[in-house]
Amino acid sequence: MQVHKILATAVVLLSSNAVLAQENELTLGKSSFGARCASCHGADGKGGGEIAALFRTPPTDLTMLSERAGGRFPFVDVYYTLARGMEQPGHGDSEMPVWGEYFVADSLADRNVTPGEAIAIAAGRAMSLTLYLESIQE
Repeated sequence: MQVHKILATAVVLLSSNAVLAQENELTLGKSSFGARCASCHGADGKGGGEIAALFRTPPTDLTMLSERAGGRFPFVDVYYTLARGMEQPGHGDSEMPVWGEYFVADSLADRNVTPGEAIAIAAGRAMSLTLYLESIQE
């Protein structure tokens, strides 16, 4: 009987922590977006940031990623684009920074962590940003 109570309590705690963790991920993603993406993509993600006019190719409307992918958010593609950069042969060079490299360097510089820890932190930041982008789809 005691074991069932402990297991039930654990399930409730894990469930509530999962919701809290997801909210934290979205908050971190939104913060990263505001700090790193909004100047090009706009605060609303629609591509009209304050420096958008400076680019040869206008920044993407990030609220329409799901629509352009047939109605399903292209989670893996978005994550890899953030972490590894864009590879668009035939479309010219991408003007979007490779955020994965930036996040790793930022972690190493600011947190005095090992290279392995910096890669894990960078992966988490790219994941949070991807989750936020998923949340703003129209």
